[in-house]
Amino acid sequence: MPLISPRRGRRLLRREQLFGVVRESLIRGGVLSTSYSFKVLNLDANGDTFIALVDLALPAQAMPDEFLLEIERWIQQSAKSRHVMDVRGVYWRRKATPEQVGQALRAAVPAQTRREAPDTSIPRPTVSASRAPAQAVSEDEVRAFREAITSLPAATMRHPKEPQLPMPTPEAVSDFAALSDTQHGKL
Repeated sequence: MPLISPRRGRRLLRREQLFGVVRESLIRGGVLSTSYSFKVLNLDANGDTFIALVDLALPAQAMPDEFLLEIERWIQQSAKSRHVMDVRGVYWRRKATPEQVGQALRAAVPAQTRREAPDTSIPRPTVSASRAPAQAVSEDEVRAFREAITSLPAATMRHPKEPQLPMPTPEAVSDFAALSDTQHGKL
């Protein structure tokens, strides 16, 4: 198992502690564990300052804003008193009601549709409607091009792992010194 730095280990421990605080505060507020998900983000290197992002699957009628503010206070106070952590904010995102579904999309469509620009003091350049090539290509040019392509030397196919230039055979690398003549058996 790889070793982690003490600072990173502390941050991970502090995040786990804050996870517990957030879960307990949501349970205390009467929010079922199946109706929310959340993330906790470190704001500093030591793991002392955080923000929490909570996704609620409950509409505003089931959980009014006053309850969310109370749960946010519980999270901040519990983290401060138990673990000496500063939770700067809790950001809530709710499930959209049926009348709100697609509201952002309906608002974005007119903004994204292309509109003609109003007249400006600089006239627009004229665009010609013809799509003809600027200059016709003659048969001689086409024939010369084809001949040039066919006259290229055929490239030899090689395996991608094969080196492009011949490499010298590597010598065996060893910590031992080369053998002398007497060690080869010559006396």
